[in-house]
Amino acid sequence: MDKKNNSKQDELFWLFPILMIAAILGITLLVRPSGCNFGVPAATGGPVPAGAPRGTVMSIVQGESQVIIPTGDNSGVRNLDQLSELLQDDMYTAEERPEDPDPFTDCQVIGPALKIVVRSFIEDEENADIYLLDETGYNPVRLTDWASTESFPSITSDGTRVYFISDHDDDPNNPNPFTKNTEIYYIDMLLFGTEQYTGPVRLTYNNETDYGVSVSADGSSLVYMSATKTEPDAPVMILANGDCENGQVIADTWLKNCIPKISGDGNYVVYNSLLDMEMDIYLYDVQNDFTINITNSDIPEYFPAINYDGSLIIYEKLLHGTPQAEEFIELFACDRYGTNERQITYNRYADTFPAISDDGNWLVFVSKRWDFTGDTYDDETLFFMDMSDQSVWKITKDPFYEEQPDL
Repeated sequence: MDKKNNSKQDELFWLFPILMIAAILGITLLVRPSGCNFGVPAATGGPVPAGAPRGTVMSIVQGESQVIIPTGDNSGVRNLDQLSELLQDDMYTAEERPEDPDPFTDCQVIGPALKIVVRSFIEDEENADIYLLDETGYNPVRLTDWASTESFPSITSDGTRVYFISDHDDDPNNPNPFTKNTEIYYIDMLLFGTEQYTGPVRLTYNNETDYGVSVSADGSSLVYMSATKTEPDAPVMILANGDCENGQVIADTWLKNCIPKISGDGNYVVYNSLLDMEMDIYLYDVQNDFTINITNSDIPEYFPAINYDGSLIIYEKLLHGTPQAEEFIELFACDRYGTNERQITYNRYADTFPAISDDGNWLVFVSKRWDFTGDTYDDETLFFMDMSDQSVWKITKDPFYEEQPDL
């Protein structure tokens, strides 16, 4: 009997530490510090917040907001089988690019009178500045002329303010572009060009890298990205008022290469994130504080744009290669909760950086389908599309690199 008791005690002696280790690992996986939510998400079966589409709650949160995978019409190109089927089209299987993809016309006369802001090298081949132009591309107005680097312009619907990012006030001897101290500025367009205008107004004062600013239609709220110098690959997304005050973090996990956009009414923010280990499009509902995985796709999607009321979302879909490749990037659209996905552009050229008018009727984007120089190199050129019939017009008139449009 003593030997049996000793044997049981020995078994319990070894079993106890094993159970303790298992318990510690379980607690570690369940309880994580904010902003350190790593791992592959799994459905929790928890309650879906009021107002959210029917779906499943993910185990990983964004900015402490519940993330919903909606159940709905996920038609379109969402998995590798559907992508393989799409790429069987003659357009993608041809050895050479089509000579006339998405036929377009060079815009000559103002139509919808779009107010477009872009980052361009129009007047300085060595330095990018912010410009304002209409859909004809004629007579662009140079809004900045600093020797620093300006990027990510965003304009209010009435055109009274243009926001952008600049390293104007950074240490001029700092040679590393990845540790630049970039801040948010805006231009008062009511004063621009008058004697009262004294230059752009600086809004943020910190020792971090701010980028990707996007402003609502009336300028009352904006969203932007911010990263510390010590963790440049771990930025957070901040929602603030039009003067960058009262900021709050709304997303904080897997946001590398993320460029957010806010809807015109300020109620929704769309962005791309690796939260589910795939580059997907997400929507944050500002008023109800929940996040939706809109695309939930096996195929990488980037850089979404959103219209005034959040009913239309357009984004890049990487059909093949890398985001820097010249081919196989098309624009797709879906409704607010990821339903009714449809393809917007059809060609083998890279179509990127979409921007949507408030009414959702006009789309501006960058494409490599035009060659200014005749050297077979595809130039980044601005185009705009009538969403009613998907007819396309070319905006850019000169062979200068233009990107990051907003309207």
